[in-house]
Amino acid sequence: MTATDGFIGRRQRELFRVDDELAFLPAGTGRGGRHAQAPKSAPSNRATMAWLPLWMALLWLLGTFGAFWLTGLARYVKNPDQLCLFVVGATALFAAGYAVQISRRPPSRTVASTDASKRLRLVRHLVLIAAIYYAVRSLARLWEFGATGPQSVWASLQNPATGYANKLDLLAKDVGEVSPLMWTLAVLGVLGTALVPLLALYWRSLSFGVRLAGLAGIALHVAFFLFIGTMKGLGDLVLMMLGGLLIARATMRRRRRARSKRRSAVILMSGAFALFLLYMTYIHAARSAEFGVGEYIRPSPAVSQLVGERAAEGIASTLFYPTHGYLGLSHNLQTPFQWSYGLGSSHSASMFGEQALGVDPMDHPAYPYRTEAQSGWPALMYWATIYPWLASDLTFPGAALFMGFVGWLFARAWSDAISTRRVLPTLVFTQLCLLVAYVPANNQLGLSPDATAGTATLLALYAAASLFRRHRPDGQSQTMIHAPSRR
Repeated sequence: MTATDGFIGRRQRELFRVDDELAFLPAGTGRGGRHAQAPKSAPSNRATMAWLPLWMALLWLLGTFGAFWLTGLARYVKNPDQLCLFVVGATALFAAGYAVQISRRPPSRTVASTDASKRLRLVRHLVLIAAIYYAVRSLARLWEFGATGPQSVWASLQNPATGYANKLDLLAKDVGEVSPLMWTLAVLGVLGTALVPLLALYWRSLSFGVRLAGLAGIALHVAFFLFIGTMKGLGDLVLMMLGGLLIARATMRRRRRARSKRRSAVILMSGAFALFLLYMTYIHAARSAEFGVGEYIRPSPAVSQLVGERAAEGIASTLFYPTHGYLGLSHNLQTPFQWSYGLGSSHSASMFGEQALGVDPMDHPAYPYRTEAQSGWPALMYWATIYPWLASDLTFPGAALFMGFVGWLFARAWSDAISTRRVLPTLVFTQLCLLVAYVPANNQLGLSPDATAGTATLLALYAAASLFRRHRPDGQSQTMIHAPSRR
């Protein structure tokens, strides 16, 4: 084969990937021309997809709150009216913020004019760099937590409670200490936001080697969390994949291929969630056998007779997981406000203040720590939802208003992502999926330095890109191509 033949072959493969990318672009654009006809059902489909993230978020937020009242935890609540008023009010403000933004700026038939092949090259490079980041970070964490090889990971997988206990012992010994390597990786945390959603969104458009590199990075990430017996990292993967697949589903336009791809996306999302739920039940059953069952977790006798005591304890602990934070919130709502000087809403901020500025976070403790001293609800053992952490700096009314801003930004990122498939809104949307999913638990994006730095970097880049597009001189070439409306 000649060099020319090799070049033509590579060029054909590139064009095939571009065609695959164009298959996801909104109707009215692509190689067939700017005014390609769209299906007559496109307006209603666009309207449905525009509101889909809000309905999913409300189902989760109100579903977990409703499930809380069906558990035995509800009998410990001393202020049910105050708790219901705050949770429903904060959720309503979140929905209102989303509705205002999506009504003002619904997903449009616009596509960035950047050539699809250029976008694919950018995505390919980002996936490779992010895969390397995942590998380095995971290997560094495995080494710091004492992993000696694959056999130690396998041993923790067989007995996750032991791995979890070892993690707690190590954290107790090295509390407050972060190595320079981990601080460097934390500063580069934005790379940790890119791998999973971009793989999910552009999977069919990436080469085998890029896919393999991405999967290798994810495998090392999973190995670390299996080693320490913790679900957090695995749940993050499922949520980020869900965000990427939602965007992929919303941007499928070729009717011949859309049905099969949507079916595949639904099967993949359902399978990932089912595996996560099964492993979550298994890991909680192991912890219950190792550490016992807390006073708030009592399995149903009927379930115990049906599946056995240990499995019943795992199921009860799994149901306890996403609901018990509301009991912690009820305790925090009864605690008077004291400003934490910007260090209470984010655990990462308190770590930075302690290590870089020499500020003791306990001089101005966050709401959960003061509530622990007042009511006995443990700040770090159990959850209290995201709201007390935000209220440490914003007050509870301010935390509820902040959720309105979260809803507004959630809608904007979703609209931009499914209208343009640009990288920045895609990553911002998936990070907000994490924040919303962890509302019943804690401020997840502020929990670790890499998550906080990554989210802050994304938001800064997203804001700068939005301002740049808004103030672009008229003489510059337009970056958006508008397809005709079929309303």
